[in-house]
Amino acid sequence: MEFARLAISPYGGYLCKNTSNIAMTILGRFLVSDVIRPLFFKEWAFDNESDHACANLTDLDKENGYIVLSDLYSEEETPTELKMTPQQFVQILTDWEEKVCKLLPKEVIIKHENDQFVFETKE
Repeated sequence: MEFARLAISPYGGYLCKNTSNIAMTILGRFLVSDVIRPLFFKEWAFDNESDHACANLTDLDKENGYIVLSDLYSEEETPTELKMTPQQFVQILTDWEEKVCKLLPKEVIIKHENDQFVFETKE
């Protein structure tokens, strides 16, 4: 099982505390640093006009029916990528908005197992 553990900071935002691998670090950092307006990314996911987007830390591409996230500033020779379907991407953004941004739990664990992303929150 892969995971990203996020925690609320004393200043109200979230920090990516620890992860199981680079791909989940990319996801955690994307959510805590780049997703200010989830609707933008949700619309982009199904926009047939644009195959590329980038944010503060994350590079996003559409490739062969998938959305691929990678570290914009990767120092790896072959940058790690996190690949998911547009539906999974939109569900992650929806879960982030509904379970995290609206409820502000102290801790969030995003688990990736059996091709599913699951959000667990703790007070």
